Amino acid sequence: MVDMQETLLGLFTEVAIVEHLSRTRFQNGFTGKLEAGHFGILNYFLRTNRPPDSVSGIAFAFQVDEDVISDRVEYLCRLGYVSVTSALKRGDAVVVVTQDGRAARDEQISRMRPQILEIVSEIPVEDLKITVQTLREIRLVLDNLPDR
Repeated sequence: MVDMQETLLGLFTEVAIVEHLSRTRFQNGFTGKLEAGHFGILNYFLRTNRPPDSVSGIAFAFQVDEDVISDRVEYLCRLGYVSVTSALKRGDAVVVVTQDGRAARDEQISRMRPQILEIVSEIPVEDLKITVQTLREIRLVLDNLPDR
């Protein structure tokens, strides 16, 4: 059991460190209008092929307060990267990514690609695929916990 505890602690410690280091590194690469939180919303829609979603649905997916997402969505709307329907309640507004939003997300990925390739250049592709699959499985469990 001690070995499993050490493995789990090591897993989540490494994930946290990688998240911090990569966010710090890539935040410096966000030039112009987008920051990581804004990119995350665009990527959420396009990575998952999501249809329109509400502000409250996005907040639920990111597990953050609706006001945080509302502020980010309002900024993306001012840039023309999303369109938003009016709503009686702030969290009920429906958000749709625009073509400009898709282009901004793709441009940011293109800017990050060389750094990502450099970081993983020494890791075999099969190892990367297994790692991505394992992390996806952990994320799906976290996404579906009843206490979310």
